[in-house]
Amino acid sequence: MTVARSASFSALTKAGFSVHLIARAAHIVLLGTLAAAPGFVQAQASGAPAASASAARRFDIPAGPLAPAVSRFAGAAGVAISFSSADLKGLQSPGLQGLYSVEEGFSQLLRGSGWKAEPVGGGNYALRKLSAAESEAADSVSSLPQVVVTALAQSPGDLPAPYSGGQVARGGRVGLLGNKDFMDTPFSVTSYTAQTVQDQQARTIADVVDNNPAFRFIYPDNDVTTDFTVRGNKVKALDIAYGGLYGLTSPGVEALERVEVITGANALLNGLGPIGGVGGSINLVPKRATSTPLTRLSTGYISDSQFGVSADVSRRFGEDERLGVRFNGAYSDGDTATEGQSKKIAMGALALDYRKDNVRLSADLGYRKNDAQSPSRTTYVLSGFPIPAPPPSGQNWQQRWSYDNTESLMGTLRGEVDISPDLTAYAAVGASRMREEELFANSILYAANGNLLQRQVYWPVYRDSSTAETGLRGRFVTGTVGHSWVVSASGLWVSNGIILNNLANTYTNIYAPVFIAQPSIAGLAGPSDVPKTGETTASGLAVADTLSMMDDRLQVMLGLRYQSVKSENFSPTNGSTLTSYDKSVTTPGVGVLFKAADNVSLYANYIEGLQQGPTAAAGSSNAGEVFAPYVSKQYEAGVKVDFGGFATTLGAYQLTTPNGFTDPKTLVYGINGEQRTRGLELNTFGEITRGVRLLGGVAFVNAKQTATAGGINDGKQVTGAPKVQFNLGGEWDIPGIQGLTFSARAIYTDGQYLDLANLQPIPSWTRYDAGVRYRTQWNGTPTTIRLNVQNLTNKSYWAAAVDGYLVQSSPRTLQLSATFDF
Repeated sequence: MTVARSASFSALTKAGFSVHLIARAAHIVLLGTLAAAPGFVQAQASGAPAASASAARRFDIPAGPLAPAVSRFAGAAGVAISFSSADLKGLQSPGLQGLYSVEEGFSQLLRGSGWKAEPVGGGNYALRKLSAAESEAADSVSSLPQVVVTALAQSPGDLPAPYSGGQVARGGRVGLLGNKDFMDTPFSVTSYTAQTVQDQQARTIADVVDNNPAFRFIYPDNDVTTDFTVRGNKVKALDIAYGGLYGLTSPGVEALERVEVITGANALLNGLGPIGGVGGSINLVPKRATSTPLTRLSTGYISDSQFGVSADVSRRFGEDERLGVRFNGAYSDGDTATEGQSKKIAMGALALDYRKDNVRLSADLGYRKNDAQSPSRTTYVLSGFPIPAPPPSGQNWQQRWSYDNTESLMGTLRGEVDISPDLTAYAAVGASRMREEELFANSILYAANGNLLQRQVYWPVYRDSSTAETGLRGRFVTGTVGHSWVVSASGLWVSNGIILNNLANTYTNIYAPVFIAQPSIAGLAGPSDVPKTGETTASGLAVADTLSMMDDRLQVMLGLRYQSVKSENFSPTNGSTLTSYDKSVTTPGVGVLFKAADNVSLYANYIEGLQQGPTAAAGSSNAGEVFAPYVSKQYEAGVKVDFGGFATTLGAYQLTTPNGFTDPKTLVYGINGEQRTRGLELNTFGEITRGVRLLGGVAFVNAKQTATAGGINDGKQVTGAPKVQFNLGGEWDIPGIQGLTFSARAIYTDGQYLDLANLQPIPSWTRYDAGVRYRTQWNGTPTTIRLNVQNLTNKSYWAAAVDGYLVQSSPRTLQLSATFDF
C-alpha cells in the first residue's frame, strides 16, 4: 500500500480488458433488448398535482424516444394516458421545454408522429391514430416557419432549447452578450447538452469537446479539466469559465447542463482569463432545477475495475414553483485501464434558484476530491533525435508511488432584476479554493531508444480565487434601428502558492520501465503550508451594442473592452517581490450577421484575443522589462444553414498572434515574433433523417511561424498544430426495436511537430469509439443501459506534441452504466 499525505489507496489486482467482460456487458444489453417486447402502456399520474387541460405549467421533457416521453409528460402533468408501445416503435419526440397546458404539451410531443392524445373522461387520455387527411393538416400547421423570440432577460433556468436530436443546443452564452441562438450569432458557437454528456458517459471536459473538430487536448485529463489547442493556440484549463465566471473550479461534468464552446479569439466577449487563451473559450453551465420532478440514480463500471454511483435530484417548491433545488453527487473508485493506475473521485454540487416576477436569483456550491495514483503525465523530449514510437497501449512508465491529489470547493451567487421592461441589472460573485499535492517523476526522453531521465518531484500547490461581474443591459429603438446594449464590469483576484521540490534523478526506459522506492518527503511543506508565491488581479470594463435593421435580418455588433492586469511573483523563502506586472489594453470587436433567408445566416467578425504580456528574459540587454498584454487579431467569415432538423456551419478565419524573442544580434528582447493561423472549419449537428443523428466536422489548419528570431524558423509549422482535424460521430435508433440506439465516432488528427524547427514530427492518428444504449421500463421505472468503448482498436499513439512534450493516448476503455429515473 502506498500512502500519500491525507490519502491512501488500495492496490487492486489488474484484470485487463477481458473478452469475458465485453461478453457479459453485451449479454446484459441483449437481455434488456429481449425484455422490451411491445406491450400496452398505461402511464399513471406520479404524485404531481393534476392540471386542468387549459392551465399552463412549466415542463422539461428531453428529446428522445416517443413512448417514454409521453409517459413522463403524463406523470408530470398529473394525468393518465393509455396506449400501446408497439404503435410508437421507432418514433422520436422533440421534447418539451417551457410553459404548456396538458393538451398543448401532448400536441407538441406528438407533432409529426401521426398520433393524437384525446381526453376520454375523468382526466384520462388515450392515443388515437390520425387519418391521412388529419396528419396532412397537422403537418402543415407544425411546419410553419419557426419564430425565435429573444427575451431581454432570461431566468437562470432558461437556456436555448436543444436542437433536433438533443446533442447540442440552439445556442449558448456568448460572453457579455448573453444567451443567443446560433443563427443570430456572428461567431462560431457550439453548446453541448447534458444529454450528450450522459449518453457518451463523458468523465471530463475533454470527453465532451472530443465532439469538436477545432479542439485537441494537449494534457492528460487526470481530472475534470485539461488543456487544449484551438486554431494553433493554447487554451489552458484555468481559462475555462464556470457560469460565465473565470477562476472557479468545476465540481464535475455530472453537474453540468451545457458545455459551451466559442471557437476563436473572444477578448471582448469574455475578457482575459487567468492565463489568457486565444484560440477559443469554454464555459460550463451548471444544472438547474426543472419543473418536472427528477430523481435519477446511476451505477457504473469503467475498465479495468472502477465502480461508481451517482445521483441527480431536482425539485421545485412554493407558489408558481419559484424555488428550485438540484443536487448532483457522484463517487467512484478503482483501477483504470492503464497499468498501475487508480482513481478515486468524490463530488457534490448543490444548485438553488428563485424566480419571481422581475427578480431571478441563483446560487451554486460545489465540492470535488480527486485522488489519482500513478497518473498519466507528459513526457518532455530533448532535441537531436527522432521521436520513438510509443510503447504498447496502457503501458505506464510512471512510478507506482506517484500521485496527484486535488481537493476543491467553490461557490457562486447571481442575481438579475428587471428595472423596466427594457432595462435589466445583473451581478454575480464567486469564489473557489483548490489544494493540490503531487509526488511524481518528471520524465525527459533523451534518446531514440526510449531512454528516460526521471526527476523525482514533490509539488504542493494552492490556489484561492474570487471573481465578480456586474452590469446593465437594455434595448431601445432609434428610427428603424433596434439596439440591444450592455455595459459590464468584471474583476478576478487570484492568490496562489507553489513549491517545486526536486528530490533525485533516476533513469528508466519507456519500453522497459525501472521502478524505484518511493522517496521521502518528510519535513517538506504540504499544500496547507505553502507560502504565497503569486498574486494576480485582472479587471475590465466592456460596452457593446447590437444594432438590428431590416426587420432584424441585418445585425451589427460593436463593442470595446478595457482590460487591466496586475501581478506579482514572490520568493517562497522570504516573501520578497521577485517580479511585478501592471499593464492595460483596450480591445475592440465587430460582428456582422445577415439573414439571406429564414434559414441562412451569413456572418463576419473582427475580434481580438488577450494574453498577459511577457517579461524580458535574463540574458537579454533589457532583462526585466515588462510588456503590455499580447493582442491577437482575428478575421472570420462564414455561413450557417439550418435545414430544420439538421444544421451546418462553415467558417474561414485568419488569426495572428504576436510572440516575443531575443534578437540574436542586438540581444534586445521584444515582441518581434508572430505566428499566423489560417483555417477552414465545417461543423454539422442534428438529425439527417428520423432516428439518425450526426455530430462533428472537419478543421483545416495552416498555422505558420511568420516572424522568428533571425528568421530561422519562418514559414515552419507551429508546434502542436495538425493541418487536418476530423471528428464525426453518428447515432442510429434501430427501427423495430424501440429504445435501442447504436453510436460510433471517428477522430482523426494529422501529423504534427514537437519542435519549432520541425525536425521532430509525430505521425497522424485515428481513434474509433463505439457504443450502444437501450431505454426501457423496469417495473414501471424508466431505465437506460449504456455501453461505450473508447479507443475500440486499443491503438497506441502520441496524441499531442506541443511545447516540447508528448502526450500518450489512453488505452481501450469500456464503460457500462445503468440509469434509473424514479
